[in-house]
Amino acid sequence: MGFIERIKHAIVSNGEGIALRDLQAAVRAGEDLHGTLELVGGEHDVNLEGVLLRLDEERLIYDNPRHGDFDFWREAAAVTIPLGRSLAPGERLQVPVVLPLPADLEPSANHRRYRVTAKLQASGRHPKASAVVDVVV
Repeated sequence: MGFIERIKHAIVSNGEGIALRDLQAAVRAGEDLHGTLELVGGEHDVNLEGVLLRLDEERLIYDNPRHGDFDFWREAAAVTIPLGRSLAPGERLQVPVVLPLPADLEPSANHRRYRVTAKLQASGRHPKASAVVDVVV
């Protein structure tokens, strides 16, 4: 993965890094969304409680060919993945993640998209990563 993609898919806080990798490009409503969560330890040991994995529906709120803008509409699905371990400085941890999707999701469209977000639950630290996924018929 190139440097630009690493910047695009990871948000770093106090040296810790979190990224979503290997997400399915397209998923059907009612199926499971699979991916891998990659965590990188920062300057100090971090006690990892878990990861909140969410799928949010976003709607186009400003339709301009140069500056279309999507915003949160509703939470479509969520799951908390318990970790219960420490992450040492510089340590890399890869965690497979699965998010069951509701069967009633409408497919992605010009005015509707879905964003999956992984938010780390650790004392005093909450880095997150997100990516857009397509829900197809």
